[in-house]
Amino acid sequence: MEERHHKMEKASLSIPKILEKNKLLLPYQLYQVKLDWKKIAGPQIAKYSYIQNFKKNDVIIAVLNSVWMSHLFMYKKKLIEDINAYLQRDFIHDIRFVRRGNLPVKAVYDTVRGNNDTEEVTVNIKNIVLPESSVHMIRKETSVLPDGIRDKMAQLRFMQEKRRIAYEEKGIKRCPHCGRWLHKDEKLCLICQLAERQKMKMRLYSILIQMPWLTLEDMETYGYIPEKSNVYTLLYNEVRRDCIYKYIERVHHGYDTPEDDLFLALFITRKNPSELTADFIYNLTEKYRRKEDVPSYRRKSNG
Repeated sequence: MEERHHKMEKASLSIPKILEKNKLLLPYQLYQVKLDWKKIAGPQIAKYSYIQNFKKNDVIIAVLNSVWMSHLFMYKKKLIEDINAYLQRDFIHDIRFVRRGNLPVKAVYDTVRGNNDTEEVTVNIKNIVLPESSVHMIRKETSVLPDGIRDKMAQLRFMQEKRRIAYEEKGIKRCPHCGRWLHKDEKLCLICQLAERQKMKMRLYSILIQMPWLTLEDMETYGYIPEKSNVYTLLYNEVRRDCIYKYIERVHHGYDTPEDDLFLALFITRKNPSELTADFIYNLTEKYRRKEDVPSYRRKSNG
């Protein structure tokens, strides 16, 4: 039988012991490395990169653009040392850098919210008395439940109803789309904001994939997007950047088609297709191609 010591100690000391005993300490520490990337790498590097994943003894770091990817290659050894110092063990052996055009959800969330700090609202529900009609309604709703959970569910619903009353008394509003409680200065909740953002992004993509030469001014002039909209400006640049990265990757690895080459040239130059010659497209795409990767339609044997 396992011996137990009834000795009180701080949670900060006992939790790591419990995690290590159950072989969960390292996964927990790696999760903390992701959260503390800004502290480990510094605010400047963290602004343009984030830890995407861990594979065995390697860490995969996503970088927002090729300029910073080249820059981080120079700091590879130091980053490995800093991560291992944070872990207090020689665990990370190598770093793989991958290019990503956007930050993870948390950063998108900060952008959508405008980086406004929100107040944590606390409410006191002890002194709130529910109307008889509300009590009767909840009792009726929970009456169909089994005996074992009926009272517990009723008590939970009473607390929810009291909290709703307390929030409304403080002027807290619900999201008009899904009904979640809103933070200060929010008009939509986080989930609905992200859904709206994705909808706008897909709308821009559907337009640009048909007419890659359209500038932001063109899209405003033709009524595709509202004029002077900061959100659409950010999304327009993001969609174009994602499309360029996608076609560059195809060209780089040699599985592009003539249509891919054309679209890459259109996205980069924003010129009308009639303004681009075959030689111009060829010369532009060759800059991004690995020399050993030549698609079949360009091989000399095909003429």
